[in-house]
Amino acid sequence: METAQRTHTAGRLTREQSRANTRERLLSAARSVFARSGFHGASVEEIASEAGFSTGALYSNFDGKEDLFLVLMEREIDKHAREIADAVGARATVAERATGGARQWMTMIEREPEALLLFMEFWAYGVRDARVRPKVAARFAQMRELLTKLIADGVREFDLELQIPAEQLAVTIDALADGIARQKLADPDAVPDDLMGRVLSLLFAAVTRPVGRETHSAP
Repeated sequence: METAQRTHTAGRLTREQSRANTRERLLSAARSVFARSGFHGASVEEIASEAGFSTGALYSNFDGKEDLFLVLMEREIDKHAREIADAVGARATVAERATGGARQWMTMIEREPEALLLFMEFWAYGVRDARVRPKVAARFAQMRELLTKLIADGVREFDLELQIPAEQLAVTIDALADGIARQKLADPDAVPDDLMGRVLSLLFAAVTRPVGRETHSAP
């Protein structure tokens, strides 16, 4: 009886592992197909074929193309958010943290340009369809929430205060990162690798001050 239970458990785990492997292969294929063809240009048949499965395997793991796209983007955003958080880490100054995060972003652009194409496609997909816009907005909010936390942690640790709310500064940095990425993809030579880091350092210098220090307006 005990042996039979162990065999059943092992079989169940094997099926779970097989299902996880199938999902990973479908997500990997979807990443390539969506980046290459866009959301509307991609088909479930193309994604399934690239993964080496039938469309039945895709529909048994995801509700359809939209669900697959949303799951993929949530995973991509989470992955890059963790990389940026690690790059910021326990650095000695706010400027060094800004530079570290910017360097990681620029490295990702060079290493995975297809990820940027996915983010752009994701944005375009969301703003065109009011039905899915809240779902897309919620996933993009992941990155802004991370940036807000990193900013709040930094000003607290270095005994600084902000001239604007951390949430608004996070929106600004997120927009700057997107713009830099688009420029870098379109014309790499026009965007030095250290440009974003230098701009962020200047931005933080402009919007932070030591706690308790008043800002005096010019007469």
